Amino acid sequence: QLYDYVLHPILHIGYMNTMEAAWNAFGSDSDSSDSEDDNGVAGREVATRLMQQYNTQSSQQKLGSNSDNSNSTSISFQPSFDDQKRRTALLPWPNNPPLYLGPAIVDKLKLGGGRGYTATTDLPPGTCILIEEPFVKGWSEQQMGKRLGLESIHHLFERDNAQSIVQCMEELHPTKDKVESVYQGNSEEIAPLDKIQIVDMISSADSDASHCEEVRSLIAYAKDREIVNSDGTNLNSRDINRLLLTMRYNGFDSGLYLHFSIFNHDEDPNCIKFRPSADGTQQRHYSEARTTRFVKKGEALTLHYLENPREVSHATRRKILWDQHRFDIGDEEAFKKFLRLMDNTDTRNKAVYESELVHGSFPESNRTGTNDDSGGDAPVACNIENSLDDLEDMVVELQAMFLSNPNEGKSMSSTSFERAAALELTVWELITAAKESLGNSNHILLSRCRRLHLDSIEILLEHCSSILDDKASTELMARFLPSARELLESQQLRLGNDHTDVARTSNDTSMAIQALLGHSPKRLLSLQLEGMLSLDQCSRFEHFCRKEKERIERLFPKDADKIISMAKDA
Repeated sequence: QLYDYVLHPILHIGYMNTMEAAWNAFGSDSDSSDSEDDNGVAGREVATRLMQQYNTQSSQQKLGSNSDNSNSTSISFQPSFDDQKRRTALLPWPNNPPLYLGPAIVDKLKLGGGRGYTATTDLPPGTCILIEEPFVKGWSEQQMGKRLGLESIHHLFERDNAQSIVQCMEELHPTKDKVESVYQGNSEEIAPLDKIQIVDMISSADSDASHCEEVRSLIAYAKDREIVNSDGTNLNSRDINRLLLTMRYNGFDSGLYLHFSIFNHDEDPNCIKFRPSADGTQQRHYSEARTTRFVKKGEALTLHYLENPREVSHATRRKILWDQHRFDIGDEEAFKKFLRLMDNTDTRNKAVYESELVHGSFPESNRTGTNDDSGGDAPVACNIENSLDDLEDMVVELQAMFLSNPNEGKSMSSTSFERAAALELTVWELITAAKESLGNSNHILLSRCRRLHLDSIEILLEHCSSILDDKASTELMARFLPSARELLESQQLRLGNDHTDVARTSNDTSMAIQALLGHSPKRLLSLQLEGMLSLDQCSRFEHFCRKEKERIERLFPKDADKIISMAKDA
C-alpha cells in the first residue's frame, strides 16, 4: 500500500500513525481565536496600519544592504553582442553556435577536462552567460530513471541527424583526440585522471561479455546507416565506448548540450542553469545559465552538476559525482581545497563547509558514499536522506492525485486531506528530529527538510481549502513561517543574497507574515521569532523580505527571448 511505511531510524514515528493525529493538529474548534477577541481585532488593525506605512514610505531608510558585493546591485546586466561572433568562432563547434554566448570565453584551466568558461569582464548577478537548445533533446523512454547505457546510443543512431551528432560529440569530454592519444601513448605516461575517466571505464565495460555483444551490434547498425567518424573511418568499439562516456559525463536531464558541457562543476558555483520550461502556451526548448553573484573578470564560471535535489550530504554528492562523472570531491581536507578555504576568507565558502558538519565534525566518507540501509549504524545524514527521498516521492504523488481530481467531492477531499496533513506533520517532526541528530541548525539537509515542509503546507492550502477553516489555516501558517525563516537564513549563508532560491524563500516568508498579520497578529507574536517580537518588527521584516524578492527578481528578468532576438540581429 502506497502510504503504509515507516520512516528510517532518524524518526520513531510512522506515517500511518501520524494520520490519526492529522485532524487534531490544528487545535480544537472551541479554542479562543483572534476573531473572537477584541484585542485580536485591534491587533489586526495595528498590523494593517504598519504594513501600509512601510509600503507607502518611498523615502524610508533602507534596512541595510543585503548584497554580497556593492557592485552586484549597483549595476545591471546588459547583453553583450558586439564581439559575440568572434567569441563563438573560438568555441569547439563554430558551425553549431549557441543561441547566445554572453561575456565569457573558453580558456585552458586546471579544472575538469582542462578547459572552461571564464568571465571577460566583471559580471553582476543575473548576467546571462549562455542560452542553448539541447543538441540531443531528451532520452529514450527505456533510459528514464536509469543510468545512461548503450540503448541511448542506439536511440541516437536512429535520429536523422545522427551523423552530425556523432561528429560533434568528438569534441565533448573525453574528446576523440584525447582517447586516441591515451591509447597510443606509453601507459606509464597516462595522467591519473585520464586513467580513471577513460582507461579504467573502458576496460571495465570491455570485461562485460553482454556489453561487448551490444557494442558489436551498434557498430554494425552504424555501418548500415553510414554513420562514420569525421575522418571518414567506421566506428569501432573504442568509439562506441567513448560515445557512452561522453553522454554520461556531459548529459543533463533535459538532453545533451554542446556548449553547456564546457562548464565545470564547483561545490560553490557562481552560475545556475535554468532548464527548458513552459510559459503559458509557449514551450521553451532552451536552457540558460546566469550568474548568481558578483564575478570578477578572469574568474572561472561554474555550475553545480547535481540539479535535483542539490541539497544532499557531502557523502552522497561524492558518490554521485564519482559514479556519474568519475571525479572525486574528496574527504574533508580535499573538500576544503575544493572550496578554496585554505587561502580564502570568503564567509560563503566557509558556510558551505560548515553546512556539512554533524555536531561540529565533518563526517567521514569515501567514493562509494556511506549509504548503508542495512542497520541502525548508518550515518545520521544517510537516514535523513532516505526519509526525505520517501517523503518527496509522496509529495509528488499527492500533487499528481490532486491534479488528476481537480473537482473531487468533499468525501474524496477528506481522505486526501488526511494524507496531506499527515505528510506535513511527518515532515515537521523530521525537522525536529534532524535538528537534534545533526546538531547543526544550518546543515544542508535541513534546508531540504524545510523546503519540503513548505511544499507540504502549500499542498494543504491550495487543494484542501474547502476543509480548512480560518483557525486551521492560521495554524498552518504558524508552522510555515518558522520553516521559511530558518530556510532563508541558511540559504543566505550558503548561497549568498542574490540567488534565485533566496528570492523564492523571501517571498514565502513575506507571504506568511502578511497572512498572520492580517488574520492573527497575536499568533504571530506568540512564535517569538528573533527580530520579530513586536508588530512593528514583524511589519518591517515583511517589507524587507518582499523588497528583497523584488530586487532579486529584477536581477533575473525573464528576457531570454529578447536576448536571442537581439543576438540574431547583431
